[in-house]
Amino acid sequence: MSEDYHREELKIALDPSHPAHILPPPLPCSRRVLDIGCGAGQTLIAAYPDRVSFGLDVDLDALKLGRSFSDRVCFVCGKAESLPWPNEQFDMVIARVSLCHTDISASLKEIHRVLSKGGELWITLVPFSYSWRKAKSSNYRGRIFFAYIALNSICFHFTQKQFPFLGRYESFQTERGISQALVKNGFEGISISRGKHFLVTARSR
Repeated sequence: MSEDYHREELKIALDPSHPAHILPPPLPCSRRVLDIGCGAGQTLIAAYPDRVSFGLDVDLDALKLGRSFSDRVCFVCGKAESLPWPNEQFDMVIARVSLCHTDISASLKEIHRVLSKGGELWITLVPFSYSWRKAKSSNYRGRIFFAYIALNSICFHFTQKQFPFLGRYESFQTERGISQALVKNGFEGISISRGKHFLVTARSR
């Protein structure tokens, strides 16, 4: 993603009146928070400016930009499927529209591992309508990739398994698919909201 994209995302995170604005709930200052797919740390900067928080992303340029935005976020380059922290390190893990680019079941297994017992998960996901809008405005290569996304998403819906394409993962999610994946990977208290955002919260058991 470009620097302009990340700067715009920071503006959105800081502007409650923006239609795309969404932030995780407030937490006591003593709680440790990890953002997976943090980009330049926009969500952490806006939601938790009162503490040192942790952000993980595969994009080194985004992480470097994030360090110019804030010295309160500990940025780490890595993948959701292999988190570089010991067990039970965090009280909340957040992921805003990032798990769709990972092997979701493997990511949830790692998230459960690094969450403390009773720790909270807050994620926003991608519905079919978003992927379909992108495909309709794409060229033939984009439509071929959409066919992969659709097959991968159907596979996840029924089996909670996914497969990569050219080294990448991408999918849209359903309530059934994500609920079953969460239960299989040690979560309970699952709540799903399908309003302006596809929001899912759960608790580590």
